[in-house]
Amino acid sequence: MTMHFHCPRVLLEDGWHDHQLIRCDAAGYIREIRPGSSADAVSFNGSVLPGMVNVHSHIHQRLIAGLTGRRGQTEDSFWSWRERMYGAVDLLDGEAFETLAAHAFMELLEGGYTTTGEFHYPHGLGGQPPGQTAAQVIAAADRAGCGLTLLPVWYRHGGFGRQPLGESQRRFELSLDEIDELVGSLRRDIQSPLHQVGIAPHSLRAVDIADLAEMLERIATGPVHIHISEQPAEVEACIRHHGCRPIELLYDHIAVDGRWCLIHATHASDAELALMAGSDAVVGLCPSTEADLSDGLFPADRLLAQGGHFAIGSDSNLVTAAAEELRLLEWGQRLQRHERNVLCAPGESVATSLWQQAARSGARALQQPVGRIAVGCRADFLVLEESHPMLAGLPGPEQLDSFVFAGQPGMIDQVWVGGRQLLAGGRHPGRADLAAKVARLRQRLIASGGSR
Repeated sequence: MTMHFHCPRVLLEDGWHDHQLIRCDAAGYIREIRPGSSADAVSFNGSVLPGMVNVHSHIHQRLIAGLTGRRGQTEDSFWSWRERMYGAVDLLDGEAFETLAAHAFMELLEGGYTTTGEFHYPHGLGGQPPGQTAAQVIAAADRAGCGLTLLPVWYRHGGFGRQPLGESQRRFELSLDEIDELVGSLRRDIQSPLHQVGIAPHSLRAVDIADLAEMLERIATGPVHIHISEQPAEVEACIRHHGCRPIELLYDHIAVDGRWCLIHATHASDAELALMAGSDAVVGLCPSTEADLSDGLFPADRLLAQGGHFAIGSDSNLVTAAAEELRLLEWGQRLQRHERNVLCAPGESVATSLWQQAARSGARALQQPVGRIAVGCRADFLVLEESHPMLAGLPGPEQLDSFVFAGQPGMIDQVWVGGRQLLAGGRHPGRADLAAKVARLRQRLIASGGSR
């Protein structure tokens, strides 16, 4: 059965349009877009956007969101935060992990993300085999109804030079044979058309550059995501061990192409920016996490000027709203450049440009047919609340500008994934059943001292 949607204002590939009719097939894919309406159409009241793509998430880290603000006895950094996060993982047995993940995926939907790339490395939670914890991520996404690109992480070493894993990291370790088998079994068993499976060598600290080529030969298709150049200490260690910076090291040994998404790349040099822009790889930026972990600011303006591509991710899931990530990304560029409306071309709406760039590039990085409202794409929509006083009566570009830069609760009305409505009134109906369980998990974390 086909479905029709009437959009009073909609953001299409070539910009904003009024009064468009979108026809979708029974599988939830867009088959026609034309001006007009239809008596049997679902009629939206507010502006319609393509669902945002979350290119990088660690869903288990939602457990500690907001609970790592106590200053330690020594200088707090990414590395001290990481140890606190590892300690919190111990509370997540299988059932608790799936509950937390389902609830967090629902929160991400409420924040405008319709598809998430899950960078999944806690393979041995509760003593379970890797396939079982990966299956729980898929089950959680199914429960929420979101699209998912699952990125099982290959984690081998504790630092450059094949350093041994630390005690808290050993539960994440997989051999090449094990990660190859895990990816293969997940691809064979995946049931939902909303889901995809890629691969994620964790970082050049955790996977030696000499081993990447063999991994890519074995796992020759699908997206490839990697953490890279997130912290100055990582760059310095790479120079000590290899005589070059991490992004240079990757490009010297691997033919990086459109399969690749380079997560963070915060401390890229000018030469490395040129490499990324020229390779068709996507840079995955996570502004709220990069701010929280004191990573630094990525020069997104310079990447765009060279024709590069960026997407956004929720990473540690401290923030689950897409508009907040885009706002922080643009504001960071303004603080560096001392000028306004940086990440767009002259005459363009900055929020429209940001939304389109992040959604399209994120879809490509996850190899999902989303990120655009276009024929052949999945019908993933975000519908703004027309009656909200900050949005009411405004044209589409001004509504999106207000949503991104003056965001308030209640600005999202509906979210649709694959032609199926998941949210009404901005709320996911499944979250109420899980909220008390998630609250108890966080209370247990505080009682155990695991976030300190």
